[in-house]
Amino acid sequence: MRDALLRAGPHPVWLLGEAYDPAHITCLIAYKPPAGLMASLPNLSLVHGTGAGVDALLVAPDLPADMPIGRVVGPELSGMMVHHVLAAVLRHLRRGETYAAQQREARWTRHPPRDIAAFRVVVLGTGAMGGAVLPALAGLGIPAQGWNRAAGPLADVLRGAMAAVVLLPATPATRGVLGTAELAALADDALVVAAGRGGQVCEAALLRELDAGRLSAALDVFDAEPLPQGHTLWRHPRAQVTPHIAAAPHPDAVARCVLESMERVARGEAPLHPVDRARGY
Repeated sequence: MRDALLRAGPHPVWLLGEAYDPAHITCLIAYKPPAGLMASLPNLSLVHGTGAGVDALLVAPDLPADMPIGRVVGPELSGMMVHHVLAAVLRHLRRGETYAAQQREARWTRHPPRDIAAFRVVVLGTGAMGGAVLPALAGLGIPAQGWNRAAGPLADVLRGAMAAVVLLPATPATRGVLGTAELAALADDALVVAAGRGGQVCEAALLRELDAGRLSAALDVFDAEPLPQGHTLWRHPRAQVTPHIAAAPHPDAVARCVLESMERVARGEAPLHPVDRARGY
């Protein structure tokens, strides 16, 4: 990250743990800053996240009430999320899990293709990420429907769907949003794609559905990260696990966003992608 920031502009960069004069720091770039760090920086004028999610920043006890907060969003980030979701959904649509298992068994069995017109996907979250995923799915002929908190009961929307893609921001209102009743509403042999933030899919309820052989899952975010080594999901035959990489931004993209936000704040403007504290993103 330091090299990317130095390539992007002339500002000096210090890493946590290095010697620096606190008075020289005007921008803090962090995911989960240590307690007390922000309070030690008298000239701090901007706190910037390293990705789209800023929930760990918002709960920092020493975050000043009037501190501008920026986050990293944009076409590069949403494009990566589109690729991740499409890969998971298309794999399930084409029975990739089934054929991977058959390959391990050296078993040659052909299965009828799924009906694409009946393969309805519900995308939870219609912001920067979900808003990019929805047309990408539709462009492949896959029926796609968005859901947000204003769209009515989630279980009703999910009923009979072949996939649920969770791309919601992390807020108290979204924690555990995909629980027992919502998972039960999905069609048999449906897919759960968790790629937003951890804690939004009830892992205990999901495991019950996976163990029963009714659902499959492509999971990139979890209640606890890193996912503990002994966790059942690591080796579950119906789960695909990735280490929170669905839309991990390139350091140069982060640097460009941070530098533009710094310039805006210096002019008395809001950061490039300002965080609304009331909404949590």
